[in-house]
Amino acid sequence: MKAVLILVIFFFTTLLMFAQEKEKPAVGRDSLLADFQSYVQNWITAYNGGDAGKLIPLYAEDAEYISAHVEGLAVEGRDRVIENFQNGMNMGGHIDSVEILSMNVSCDLATLLCKYQAINSGQKAMGRNLLVLKKINGTWLIVTHLTVV
Repeated sequence: MKAVLILVIFFFTTLLMFAQEKEKPAVGRDSLLADFQSYVQNWITAYNGGDAGKLIPLYAEDAEYISAHVEGLAVEGRDRVIENFQNGMNMGGHIDSVEILSMNVSCDLATLLCKYQAINSGQKAMGRNLLVLKKINGTWLIVTHLTVV
């Protein structure tokens, strides 16, 4: 009887621990989503400001940008990614909006699926972005940026 009582107490204690752990990520998730929304807004502000150099702090050194808008469909390395965005800015590119549709986070990796509206070469464009971010030295940096129009 004593063994059964110990098992029941152990079961409910374990259940209570898991219930409390499950609540914590929801609060953290909301906070992280708000952080990423601010991050995306900073990206838009930097891009629309016309100075791609302001995007540098948002990208990892080994970042890659994948898009049909670039020769070979991809550019690798932060410097080349930033150069590509500067070319888009110089051609009158403008981001109207970016909406995060979904967010997935595991340890130091996050993915953001976004819907964007922009002006490319004077034409309205709507598409999707997939951003893969990695937390490096406490800062979320874009390691892969995929754009589909």
